[in-house]
Amino acid sequence: MLRILVYVAALVALFAGAIMYGGNAIGAWDPLPPAPTPPPAVKLEKAKPKDKPASSKHSAKGPRLTAAQKLWVKKADALCRESRAAAQAVVAQGNTSTPAGVHQLFTRMKKVNAELNDRFLAIDTPAGYKDDVARIRVLFAKEERYFDSMGRALEQGDMKTFYVLNDRLTEIALEETDILSELGAYGCDITLSSVFG
Repeated sequence: MLRILVYVAALVALFAGAIMYGGNAIGAWDPLPPAPTPPPAVKLEKAKPKDKPASSKHSAKGPRLTAAQKLWVKKADALCRESRAAAQAVVAQGNTSTPAGVHQLFTRMKKVNAELNDRFLAIDTPAGYKDDVARIRVLFAKEERYFDSMGRALEQGDMKTFYVLNDRLTEIALEETDILSELGAYGCDITLSSVFG
């Protein structure tokens, strides 16, 4: 479920370095000039509150969840918490000092991810969630294909391809997170701090 690999820490460091370098190059860290004053003819008025319809309190909330949907969300959130712990355990046991160690770590992470995806799809899907879970199933299949391609790139030492595929894998993970959040499984949000903290 949680696609956090050893290279994420390096990728974050490279990204931060690129942001800092790029920011320095374009002067993003220079102090801002003072804000311009608005022309004297412009008059800002505060909007007057309009009468609110009586049903506005209920229209802001989404549809109520059924008991089966609440149970599904509870199981999904529990599995997501477990997936974070599993990812942390794999990363903690990994040896990144050699290329062989990195490859072994990646292989273990791929295996754990596939097992967690299978367990997630085994959760009984309630009515109203079937289409969204079908979308997640498609994303999981795509994700596993990317893991396979990343493994081949890692074996060949093609880090450029590996990182490009990682970016695409991250996009898939974010799509999965969006769908899960829409269903109410807020415990499935991807956070790097949960793995490295």
